[in-house]
Amino acid sequence: MRYLAIVVSMILLTACSKPDDVAAELTFIVQKAPFKNYVEAKGELIAANETVISTPASSSGPQTLAWLMSEYSQVKKGEVIARFDGRVMIKQKRESDYSNQKVSQDLSGKNTEIDTRRKHLGFDMEIVEEEKQFAENFSIDDDRIISKLEILEQAQKVDYLNAKTAYFNWQSEQFNSSAQGELDLLNMKSQQHQSKINLLDGNLSSLEVVAPHDGLLTHSVDWYGEKPRAGQTLWPGQKIAGLPDTSVMQIKLYVKEREAINLKQDHVIEFSLISTPNKTFSGKISKLSPFPKSIKRQDPQKYYEITASIDEQGDYLRPGLKVVANIVADQPAEKLLVPKFSVFADEEGAYVQLKTASGFSKAQVTLGASNLSHVEIVKGLSEGDEIALVEQDGKL
Repeated sequence: MRYLAIVVSMILLTACSKPDDVAAELTFIVQKAPFKNYVEAKGELIAANETVISTPASSSGPQTLAWLMSEYSQVKKGEVIARFDGRVMIKQKRESDYSNQKVSQDLSGKNTEIDTRRKHLGFDMEIVEEEKQFAENFSIDDDRIISKLEILEQAQKVDYLNAKTAYFNWQSEQFNSSAQGELDLLNMKSQQHQSKINLLDGNLSSLEVVAPHDGLLTHSVDWYGEKPRAGQTLWPGQKIAGLPDTSVMQIKLYVKEREAINLKQDHVIEFSLISTPNKTFSGKISKLSPFPKSIKRQDPQKYYEITASIDEQGDYLRPGLKVVANIVADQPAEKLLVPKFSVFADEEGAYVQLKTASGFSKAQVTLGASNLSHVEIVKGLSEGDEIALVEQDGKL
């Protein structure tokens, strides 16, 4: 019985001392340490240089992608990368051929009509000319033989034939001018149809896009974050893929608009690949977009686009690998730092729980810069002070 009492007493003493032991462990000694102000960013690896693969620019309208080689395929020079659907262009060419043949028939019929009309005018002019020659050659102006009235009638007849000849000449000129205009119009229509046929022939011959050199094929991403797919309609000259030079890689990052403060070129970047998070890489900002923009469909949040160089290159850095990065916005400096979660707030402002000889007391503090884990104490604490990492209820 005495032994049992001793055991119970020991358990009670251990239970009573446990909160104090835990509280002693959950404290932090305030001290100065190098402070880095980080800005979070996300992005992917890209090549510094690449050969752009785009929709054939010779097309006069959108084309439908029929097939595209799988992304990250190793391609050889001259190998087919993409193929476009030519059924619409084949139909357009058939229609243009039909229209051109119809114009050719109209042109042939118009030439026949013009030749017939021109011959009729020529016959009329020959008849009038013969009548005129006959009237002039056999005209008698001797009033001893015929009367003056007959002489006057003969003169009037010659004048009439001269006027008729002049009229036919004018009519012939007008007809030739009108006929030439109709022929020019038909020839112009024929040339337009032929030009369209030639353009379609060129487009049909470029339905297959081949690799200009050996390389690794990567697919492009449009404004909506989507990659090209079979059946998609693409505009002439639109980028669909690329052959990157993987010997020099860089990173493309996106930083939220409200967090991209005081970012400049040459700021240091520390990043890691999502596929290998244990290895950290470094680099520097080489380009910063002047204005933020949306990067996701139906997402109002805007981001600054940043391009950064990579200090250490290697074969394991491949285009398209996702990265998470921290941008060092300020130069590291010695500051009085405490963990963020050790700072609390009430209606009076920020405070910490300062350990004293009698327990913990509430100490108002003035905060400075902060990063993901720590915050600077500008006023309210001194180096060597010990503070609680969790709230000590009832011990203030």
